[in-house]
Amino acid sequence: MSSIPSPDSPSGSPPVVELAPLVEKQQGRRAWYRVFAVCCLITFLDGFDFQILSFTATYLRGDFSLSDTQLGTLGTVGLFGTLVGGLCMGYLGDRLGRKPSIVLCVAGFGIFMLGFAGAETYGHLMALRFISGFFLGGVLPLSWALAAEYAPKRARVTAISVIMVGYTLGGAAGGPISNLLVPGHGWQSVYIAGGVCSLLALVPVLYFLPESVKFLAQRGRPDADRRIAAILTRLWPGQPVAPGAHFVPGDPQPATTAGKFTPAKLFRGSLARITPLLWLVYLLSSALIYFMVFWTPLINERMGFSVSAAATIAAAASVAGAVAQLAISRFVDRKGVGSILWMPLMASLAMLTLGLGSPGPVLYICVIISAKMFINGGHGGITSIAGTFYPTSIRANGAAWASSVAKVGAMIGPWLGGVLLDAGLGTGGAFTAFAVCPVVMVVLLFAMGRAQKSLSPDTEGALFDGTAHATDPPAPQPAPTPAGPGAVLTGPQPDVTPAPQPQPREPQS
Repeated sequence: MSSIPSPDSPSGSPPVVELAPLVEKQQGRRAWYRVFAVCCLITFLDGFDFQILSFTATYLRGDFSLSDTQLGTLGTVGLFGTLVGGLCMGYLGDRLGRKPSIVLCVAGFGIFMLGFAGAETYGHLMALRFISGFFLGGVLPLSWALAAEYAPKRARVTAISVIMVGYTLGGAAGGPISNLLVPGHGWQSVYIAGGVCSLLALVPVLYFLPESVKFLAQRGRPDADRRIAAILTRLWPGQPVAPGAHFVPGDPQPATTAGKFTPAKLFRGSLARITPLLWLVYLLSSALIYFMVFWTPLINERMGFSVSAAATIAAAASVAGAVAQLAISRFVDRKGVGSILWMPLMASLAMLTLGLGSPGPVLYICVIISAKMFINGGHGGITSIAGTFYPTSIRANGAAWASSVAKVGAMIGPWLGGVLLDAGLGTGGAFTAFAVCPVVMVVLLFAMGRAQKSLSPDTEGALFDGTAHATDPPAPQPAPTPAGPGAVLTGPQPDVTPAPQPQPREPQS
């Protein structure tokens, strides 16, 4: 491994530090949890700001005299904005950095959420929804990339699932908050609340969210070592970084991803099988979940529930989905992508029950919550793996392209739901038609699980078998020669650096 000359050691070389082993061997510190807490806050606001449209749709339809198809088109325009925003911000995330791109996104959707509250025509709603969607769509893949680069492989899917639970809970919060604010202050009040809270969230983002150290090391800018040292010192206070340390990512960086990014890199090497399957399953999942997100509150009303009760049912279904996301994530970390397929399998049965049966109010509530739980659980599992198969150099772009391609399905979902309802098929026909999505997803996830099992252990996205560190060589003691992997801090550091002896094998689940 190359090093740079340094007068701090007789050999003229500073210690060379691999960042990946540090991340893999972390045992948990408050600073790491703060990173994930801020990401969770960002995704909570993202989910609230985006999904609040479904809870205010009834009021918008009345004030602007909109048809179901116009409402569905409004939802589709916002999703088209997320598609464009995801691609643009993913590119910026791999060029400028994760943090500055996240700051831009949060500021953008905060400002344009406030603008949406002042819309006076349907054209205004369409334009503002597109622009706010641009920034809302950009922040998710950036958050996934940052979380993936600060989480060890053994818990990477779980870490991303946790921050995506923030998104789900943010969407669920739209129901109770709209019930609280809209009757007394109008539908505009929830958009003002979302915009103000988003702008206030810039404070913890700016002060507590670090840039990805792996990204800084991979880009290799002149001040990269200084910035990485400052971040690590802040994450591990009281344990100074070895003077003159030179940092490298330590993750495998395939030659197929070197150089300027092009979409073709997402289909090279092992990604040739993974990317198409990921895109297809994510597209179908998004079509299904955004149909449910957008139309469930209105369908609840058509089933005879009040506006307030309909919003509460939708919120409860979202909370159930968040629980399912967390439950499936640990299986995905240990058993792989194939373990997700049980969620869409159960979702298809629930959707067919809603479509082919005539459930009474109590049974309807139970089935709709179950359907949303399994749909959200499967979608959360798919979301959590979207960026894990791509190396650091193209991770933000990989996650962004997967997310943006999925938005094609997400745009079809609300629009097709409106068309089916306007065509007279009713809620039963709409649920039956969308039950096709989870059935196909089961087949795709099975194929994707087989492809993941064939990946070599050192490939991004390969299954973690608990033995990654069992054969690590002993870590060298601090010395005026290039240090081995993981040697970064001076002084005692038992919880973040390799032990002199091989670590015991983790138990298999």
